[in-house]
Amino acid sequence: MSAAYKAVNWNRQKFLYDGVLAAAVLATLLAFVGVTLGLDPAATLETALIRGLGATAFALLTVILLLGPVARLDPRALPLLYNRRHLGVTMALLALAHATFALVQFHALGDVNPLVSLLDGAADWRHAATFPFELLGLGALAILLLMAATSHDYWLATLTAPVWKALHMLAYPAYALLVGHVALGSLQAAAGALPGVLLLASALLVFGLHLVAGWRERAGDVEPAGATGWVPACRPEEIREGRARMAVVAGERVAVFRHQGTLSAVSNVCAHQNGPLGEGKIVDGCITCPWHGYQYRPHDGCSPPPFTETIPTFNLALRDGWVVVDPVPNPPGTPVPPLRLDLPDSAPGGGDEFYVGYFPVAPAGIARGARLLAAAAVLLALGSAVLVARTQGAAAPGRFAYGTVETLRGQLREHPTPMLLVPGDDGVAYRRFLLVGEGKHGAAAEVAGRDGEWVDLAGTRIARGHREMLEVRAGGIARYTPPPNVRLGLPVPPPVALGRFTLRGEIVDSKCWLGVMKPATGNVHRGCGHRCLRGGVPAFLMVGAHGDADALHLLLTAEDGGPAPGHFAELVGRPVELSGEVVREGDLLVMRVAQAVVAW
Repeated sequence: MSAAYKAVNWNRQKFLYDGVLAAAVLATLLAFVGVTLGLDPAATLETALIRGLGATAFALLTVILLLGPVARLDPRALPLLYNRRHLGVTMALLALAHATFALVQFHALGDVNPLVSLLDGAADWRHAATFPFELLGLGALAILLLMAATSHDYWLATLTAPVWKALHMLAYPAYALLVGHVALGSLQAAAGALPGVLLLASALLVFGLHLVAGWRERAGDVEPAGATGWVPACRPEEIREGRARMAVVAGERVAVFRHQGTLSAVSNVCAHQNGPLGEGKIVDGCITCPWHGYQYRPHDGCSPPPFTETIPTFNLALRDGWVVVDPVPNPPGTPVPPLRLDLPDSAPGGGDEFYVGYFPVAPAGIARGARLLAAAAVLLALGSAVLVARTQGAAAPGRFAYGTVETLRGQLREHPTPMLLVPGDDGVAYRRFLLVGEGKHGAAAEVAGRDGEWVDLAGTRIARGHREMLEVRAGGIARYTPPPNVRLGLPVPPPVALGRFTLRGEIVDSKCWLGVMKPATGNVHRGCGHRCLRGGVPAFLMVGAHGDADALHLLLTAEDGGPAPGHFAELVGRPVELSGEVVREGDLLVMRVAQAVVAW
């Protein structure tokens, strides 16, 4: 409790809590990224970081949702529950970092705003393979950020406890959205069933523990059979000093506390976050909530000054050796004379340990239990991160020489796609470098009207197997004029027709597939591929295994050999069946597509 709002009421417990939290988050993230890059040298740091942030945030949200039922089943978890909002804010920031990196990686540097690209990503709601899993994550992120932004007690007081509590119950729909986000996204690219098993186990554990805790709570909500009028609660000697017994009155729990030979009854619901006051203890003469330590005087339900919280009180009487409760509550803060009884002293209720977060030191048993539970949570998160990292699908074997610019001399070609023909050492054979622009753009504008021109071209190399590409640097094409009597390369042989074929595979954007992005196929990459093809990056039909460095791939064009139709971008990431004439231009296969259908 605090008489004035502060960002955080720091104490030793909070410093320790947040220190362990920061170390655990950092260790989990580093373990995921380290295992990913260590096992798969072809993987990229940015992809490992995106996945690591997402995996860490999901693991932390799972722990957050488990803390509630675990604390109901075992009070030793209360020290972890007390500062759970610190976990929630940390988790929301991790989720925001994951979303931001993913948005930049897959949707930035295109021809539209990244958020617009996210919402316009060639999705198909009818099939799991192309379901817009990103929108599930976006919905969950909105909920998590709203919860983090309203986590302070200022908002609890402003919105009122019922509204605030209902708002923060949205954590469960958010978790369901994230399970769908993972199942329809990264899980589809996983190698093996283990990530799916871990995802299912996490969801079942959260659901199962809530069921167990809820079932156990039902026993405390049973009203005495046939009770009319005043409700019997217990015999007075059953209540320990400083503690309470619960009675169910008109469907609501009432806590009957014993304090210095008197009994007082108050609502079981704390005004702060609806915590169970009956599970608390009288500390310094005040009923103390076990969740966050809010306090109320037993006789009138008022918080001690300068605090102003109040709770309803109830009238008590002793009849036939039973403590009975008036079913009609008094207005919050109404004084009620305590029921004085001639009872022998009982063992203090403090014989069992009690703790709230502002106590300077936790009792030995609770502290020991909290340490064990915290260690178990950290090991669970670390172990899950390592297992998931080990079972990701292998990254494609392509490479992108990011940051390295080289200059090549050759002949520009506009058709069937912008490329640079670089003569071999014998002056006869050509190496074909497909050309693209920076970001998610093609290079058609840079080479327009320069077909057949010899140039010095500065760019960054992208390569997979024998196929090579250059990302043209802005202003990086300069006309080359040879000295007198210098003969340039021989004429380029014409295309060779191979016949008409019908092939099945997946349409991908050539730039990412050759090495810029990993993964560059499937639902995870669908949004990026869609934006790249819209920006003019050449389209490939990939036939065969994704991980094969020299997987069969064909450049796609219109039936007349012109640029690929725009609707190809809507087919990216889907299994397709294409029909058309196939021609060979040097080592490049080109399909002039006459028909394209989705082949589910």
